Amino acid sequence: MAEMTKAGKRDSRPAAERLKDVAKELFYKQGIRATGVEELCRVAGTTKISLYRAYPSKDELIASVLRQDCEEESCWLEQAQNTGLAPADRPRAYVRAAADAMRQNDDYRGCPLGMAIVEFPDPEHPARKVADAYKLKMRDAIRKMLAEAGASEPDETGDTLLLMIEGAFAAAPYLGHTAAADALERSGLRMLDAVLPAR
Repeated sequence: MAEMTKAGKRDSRPAAERLKDVAKELFYKQGIRATGVEELCRVAGTTKISLYRAYPSKDELIASVLRQDCEEESCWLEQAQNTGLAPADRPRAYVRAAADAMRQNDDYRGCPLGMAIVEFPDPEHPARKVADAYKLKMRDAIRKMLAEAGASEPDETGDTLLLMIEGAFAAAPYLGHTAAADALERSGLRMLDAVLPAR
């Protein structure tokens, strides 16, 4: 059984790939707990046997989707670090990249990792382990980036910037993704201008 694509063609990719793509979309649109295995298999055009052959459990599928989300969000930091910019300009590039990512998605509902943290209060759940580890890794990376940029009190400044970004993610559903992105860029750049050496 193969899923039909939007163009009406058969999706001949392996079941594991189809399931992961469908799970990523449905988890984000309607929530992880609200999305059952039966619905995942129906939309992906596959069977429960195929799902459990590819992923030992729904929890492992969730963790796999979240790991992909981690890779996508890491691109913002990589963009800021790999553009040939001077260290002092990288934090500003990171804020702009995070804001631009929100603007480019008309259906932006917030950070999928943050949403998973809310859905799974148990820190030992596979989804929480992936999400928590990534968030803490990014916290360290932002602090390091600010230290390299010459920020005063880079750890405190890094946490402030992290909270601004997380706040914008959380506010996007009710402010609108563009308004939240604009607010993040304005406030983030203003804060960085205050703590980074004058250019």
